[in-house]
Amino acid sequence: MKTAPDTEPAGALDLAPEHKRGFPLKSPLLAASGCWGFANEYANLIEMSLLGALITNPISRRPRRPAGGAHARSVAGGVALHTGLPNPGLSVALRRFAPKWRRMPCAVIVHLALHDAGEARKCVERLEDVENVLAIELGFRHDEDARAAAATVATAAQGLLPVVVQVPFSRTAEFSALAEQAGAQAVSVSAPPRAALTAAEGWFEGRMYGGGLCARTVQVVRELRRETDLPIIAAGGVHSAEQINALLSAGARAVQLESVVWIDAPNVNAMLQSWKH
Repeated sequence: MKTAPDTEPAGALDLAPEHKRGFPLKSPLLAASGCWGFANEYANLIEMSLLGALITNPISRRPRRPAGGAHARSVAGGVALHTGLPNPGLSVALRRFAPKWRRMPCAVIVHLALHDAGEARKCVERLEDVENVLAIELGFRHDEDARAAAATVATAAQGLLPVVVQVPFSRTAEFSALAEQAGAQAVSVSAPPRAALTAAEGWFEGRMYGGGLCARTVQVVRELRRETDLPIIAAGGVHSAEQINALLSAGARAVQLESVVWIDAPNVNAMLQSWKH
């Protein structure tokens, strides 16, 4: 089993040094998909140049409307969200955001929410020549068919960009093995866990965000580090420098910052500054 070094020399963090384009990061701290928008929405609050990369909100091949009904519910230690992954679709996203991506002071990882391998081939091909796009992150539902997911990953991995698989929280070992076999360059742990809450209008289901999740994320990373040779990008409730260090000590090579940007932007800047070379 390969083991990541305890520390990375300045400028030497490359998650896929054998890949045709590599996967270089100037910082191990990334902006997580679903929390930071599609481009530079937080540029007035955050020192974006200190990010290793911005991971865009999920983008599908065709447009998606917001989910109907309530979108958020408070839970102990955080919030549960159900949005439906609204986005304009890839064609409009490229027209609207690619010029901004080119001017971003950090690299961009485009998060794709796809239906099948055919969509993966078409979408990845369109992203390969977009300036400053470093990699693709593929997101999957918690109930995704494993064989279909494997075909999607394998097709995306045939392209020129490194592929990160965002593994469902409840299926980390299964999807990490799938990602490794299908040719991905890294896994991100993980898509937020799901919550079900009772409400006056019936059941509310959504993904959970909040600082109370990080201890569970640390445990998942520790377990997964024994199962895969792929670099692990940790995500889930990271709201402090201490939590970042815990995840890196557990075996993560990089860490995604998510809901902390909604509630404590000054702290995000402090965390990014702490990793400035």
